[in-house]
Amino acid sequence: MVLDTVLPSERNDACATTSPADYHCFHAYDAGSQWRFFAFHCCYCPLPIAPPLAPDYPEDEVGYLAASFDASFGQLRSALQRERLFTSDVSHELRTPLMIITSSSELLEASTLAARERRQVTRIKRAAEEMRGLVETFLLLARSTSRSERLTGSASLLQRAQWQFEQWQAAFDDKGLDFQLLLEDDDEGEYHPGLLSTIVSNLLRNALHYTNEGEVRLVLTTHGFRVEDSGQGVPGAQQSDIFQPFFRGSEARGEGFGLGLSLVKRICELQGWDVQMYSLTPEGSCFEVRLK
Repeated sequence: MVLDTVLPSERNDACATTSPADYHCFHAYDAGSQWRFFAFHCCYCPLPIAPPLAPDYPEDEVGYLAASFDASFGQLRSALQRERLFTSDVSHELRTPLMIITSSSELLEASTLAARERRQVTRIKRAAEEMRGLVETFLLLARSTSRSERLTGSASLLQRAQWQFEQWQAAFDDKGLDFQLLLEDDDEGEYHPGLLSTIVSNLLRNALHYTNEGEVRLVLTTHGFRVEDSGQGVPGAQQSDIFQPFFRGSEARGEGFGLGLSLVKRICELQGWDVQMYSLTPEGSCFEVRLK
């Protein structure tokens, strides 16, 4: 298969851009029958725009094959489009109830409450804020069609780590775990706050879920961070699968659907970051994220 650039004159009229660099054409040739499959892809469109194959061939075996290709491609395109619309619709509809929860929590905080009640209201408010960040993250992932579309921001790693540390402190305390935030070195980069928070949050949730005693450490480094735990670890045979959607380890319990680490991997791929997992001695796991 050969990748060629398509001139603006060859583009689909539904696309607004005029830059030749924004269009690519995928060709596949068969030397015997001289048939050609091609699909225009616009970097600004969610899915490739492919002209039908069947009209170019007679009603013979090749024509039937071309019609089958058209039908299969149409079904695939429809399925992908439905997935994007579903993600966008659900994320959009969640904004209103989250706004109500946040505003109600702020009103409760302004009233006279006992210390324990105020802590609970604060946890509700922070959870709603985290949920809102997740909604924005899912929308960004649904709209992103190219790994070259890195999303920028003005949040520092230390800022996001401190916020997540405060958010998760109570959950680790409730389980009797020693939760630490350690600054091993400074990182001066600026990142998208929602994406970075989602990665940190999911890795901390994973550590909390699989650690029954001991400690969990969030360690900030020069170009990223590590989440280390003293939990049960991941068997070597499963380490290559932990970032797959819906994968759950052999010691998994009822909570979760196996999507957290997959989401971490997707965000890292989108941003050009790297995430690795390795086992600690004598037990435990470490997830390391490099942001540069």
